[in-house]
Amino acid sequence: MKLCIFLALCVISLNVFAKDKSQYTPEQLFVIGTELFKKEENEFNPKLGLEFMLESAKFKYEHAPFGLCVSLSTTKEILDLKEAYSWCYVAEKIGNEFSKIAEDRSKEILGKILLDDGIEAVSEAKELGILKYSQ
Repeated sequence: MKLCIFLALCVISLNVFAKDKSQYTPEQLFVIGTELFKKEENEFNPKLGLEFMLESAKFKYEHAPFGLCVSLSTTKEILDLKEAYSWCYVAEKIGNEFSKIAEDRSKEILGKILLDDGIEAVSEAKELGILKYSQ
């Protein structure tokens, strides 16, 4: 019985935690998001981590695009290569210490997209990257 109550409270608190992101700075959103991607942690939850990182990116936190680039291209639960490429493109263009790594990673991702889905998918990924960067 105590276990059921504890689990119910955990689920309720997680839902509150997932919805109220307004109390955090963009950097805090990013840090919380990256923590949720660590498999060795009890709170491993890539989908929720993605939500926090996207929220951080919405506020133009400079490291969020590269975090999204890596997470979306390597985490099985949220794998989306077109979306990953678009964030790599943004990370490459904003000009920080991760720009060169993002550029290299974007080339790798485009190669995977080409092999898996063809040239049309590569064009779509590139268009998405340009669109994201212009926002």
